[in-house]
Amino acid sequence: MRCYRLYVAALSVCALSLALSCARAQSPAPDRVAILPWVFELGTSGAQASAKGFLSAVLLKARLEELPQARTTLMWEDGMGKKHDAKRATLPKSAELLKLGQKLDVDWVIAGRAKWHTRSLWVGMGPKTKSDCTVDMLIVDVRKQVVALDAKAVKMDSTAKENTLKAVGAIVLTPLFTVVSGGPKTPHEQRAVQLAIAKAIQPWLATRVESAHKIDADDK
Repeated sequence: MRCYRLYVAALSVCALSLALSCARAQSPAPDRVAILPWVFELGTSGAQASAKGFLSAVLLKARLEELPQARTTLMWEDGMGKKHDAKRATLPKSAELLKLGQKLDVDWVIAGRAKWHTRSLWVGMGPKTKSDCTVDMLIVDVRKQVVALDAKAVKMDSTAKENTLKAVGAIVLTPLFTVVSGGPKTPHEQRAVQLAIAKAIQPWLATRVESAHKIDADDK
């Protein structure tokens, strides 16, 4: 009798494990995205790090799973025989990104570059820092084998106001932006590149992120 009870218990555990596995298998998996190392020109190391972190936060908001960059870089350099050129003036070709995405078995591949221009302006009784950032960004839809976004020379500056964000459709990302109020140039370069990335990626992002809305108490 004891053996029989143990047998029934084992069957119950197996059935539960199978049910949980099936539930996980039926759960929707997020799209996966590979990001090639960006090309940066003139920005501080803090601004460059901010660009990477901001883009990752945007992709997370869009419900995408980012592939570890080490794996992407390894496939690009060793698997495809390419070399990351930190000073290249143009982005890789879309066909190259498509091939990379197919090898990595991801849904999207992103490449980009950012260039800063920062200066100190005399305003009123003292100097004021202002930074411009110009961004190029290319996004390839690997499954459909098409270019999903080809943004070129998208320029924003660190002094942009909220109405400007609304105009470029980037207001949804406002909580992610760096707040600046004078001082060192790094915060200004951080905000400038964040705004430029937001403006560049917004047309594609609009298809990925649904606008939140307040729930009506009368909704059924």
